[in-house]
Amino acid sequence: MTPDSRRDLLTEVAWLHHEFGLTQDEIARRFDVSRSTISRALADAERLGIVQVVVTVPMPREARLAAELGARLGVTATVGTRVAGEPPHVAAARAAARVMERIGDGGGVTMALSWGRTLAAAAGLVRPRSTTGVRVVDAIGHPGASAVTPTVDVTRALAAALGATVVHLPSPAFVAPGPSLAALLTSEPVRHALETARAADVTFVSVGVAGEGSMLLGEGLIGADAMAALVAAGASGEVMGHWVDAAGTGLATPGLEEVGLTLDDLRASRRVVAVAGGAEKAPAVLAALRGRIVTELIVDDGLAASLLAHEPADGMSPEPHGDAR
Repeated sequence: MTPDSRRDLLTEVAWLHHEFGLTQDEIARRFDVSRSTISRALADAERLGIVQVVVTVPMPREARLAAELGARLGVTATVGTRVAGEPPHVAAARAAARVMERIGDGGGVTMALSWGRTLAAAAGLVRPRSTTGVRVVDAIGHPGASAVTPTVDVTRALAAALGATVVHLPSPAFVAPGPSLAALLTSEPVRHALETARAADVTFVSVGVAGEGSMLLGEGLIGADAMAALVAAGASGEVMGHWVDAAGTGLATPGLEEVGLTLDDLRASRRVVAVAGGAEKAPAVLAALRGRIVTELIVDDGLAASLLAHEPADGMSPEPHGDAR
């Protein structure tokens, strides 16, 4: 069976079951196959986006946590609940995927994305669909580390799922200051990608911890001495490779410059969504909020509870962001 004929079969089975109300047994008899074959066909139809099952009301725990985060922190929040012992980043990624789908379905939008396993998982969980006028762009260059999913992989996967165009940033993520950096930033492909990312309607960013648990430290993207200096300076975490203290003020990384959106770019952006999983990321997420670097959160339920435990009941007062200033 060719891929096209297989898709036609899945589509017909989906129509018979979901639109005409035939049971799996009735469809199996019509095609003279087993019921399990029809069950697998329906599962494949959902996986390929031929059929989409949408739960329109969030789980009660998710809704309560999101509402409390909004009231306490003054931001829009989406919470994903962990199931079956899955890692926290998967729950956050699943919630982020549904948000990405809704944004893409609206059409005529540009989405900029960072690197990382959570954003990569989210892009992979977006159900295939046909969109109009959607563009996806790298928000930072290539990290060059095996454990940090490159931005190009994240944007490529999301663009494929949404049927969108993609703009890549042909650059490493970190470059030593000097003439080579200046030449890189003025090259046409890099300049075009950064301009596109700065004008994005929504930017999805990763959040990392400071100290020994840092993935950037573990992957050698920052040295132990540099990390020790950052921690001594009060680093609470990093947002897309930019280190910040508890107030969200940027801290210089010794000997390196990031090639991508800057903290000022993020503060000037229309909508910046931090996607993070894991309770240990609460200090970094709160720092990003205090520094007005992000406007929206997508987190797992464990991180949501940790954020509420860390932040006083009077919370943060929301301030204008981006074009709303």
